[in-house]
Amino acid sequence: MNLITVLVLALGLCFDSFAVSLSHGLAQCGYGRMHFFRFSLVLALFQGAFPLIGWAVAAGFQHYIARYDHWVAFALLVALGVRMIVESREEAVTPECFRFDLRHTLTLGVATSIDALITGAAMAMVTLQIVPQAGQWGNMLTASGIIFAVTFFACFLGIALGRTAGNRLGKHAEIAGGVILIAIGVKILMEHLFS
Repeated sequence: MNLITVLVLALGLCFDSFAVSLSHGLAQCGYGRMHFFRFSLVLALFQGAFPLIGWAVAAGFQHYIARYDHWVAFALLVALGVRMIVESREEAVTPECFRFDLRHTLTLGVATSIDALITGAAMAMVTLQIVPQAGQWGNMLTASGIIFAVTFFACFLGIALGRTAGNRLGKHAEIAGGVILIAIGVKILMEHLFS
């Protein structure tokens, strides 16, 4: 998995956080940039840390399933992608007034990052080649940093768009995220089958 693939993966993962940020931007009640910054930071921290945790756990048993690791990564990413697409069809509920309190933000951070945890486990099944000579641990730290940065920007953008645009973007974002995750899963499978 190279830098471009990780960037696309980060984009696919951030769409849940983007959709949540968009809906909360619609329902913000006069709060300023500092609240939006904290909200974006918390969601991005969870999104960046969870793949690292999933990777660390899965890397411990990866050698037991080395013959089938590409199938595991494919199945996990496709399942996540399909779930995102299915969830995008559900009716979104926009809160009447969101106060950006820390407890609610932490809950959202965990809820929007479960996919990232599973994706981290899938990343343990492939060789990461983001930074030459960095080793798998260094490459995974880099991948987590990229996911954090992309998610932070997406959240802040989502809040800003939510304040001016509408709720309809959220559904399209989740569909796009699902399609991206499925495409990466197919890419991993094809690389292993035809290499």
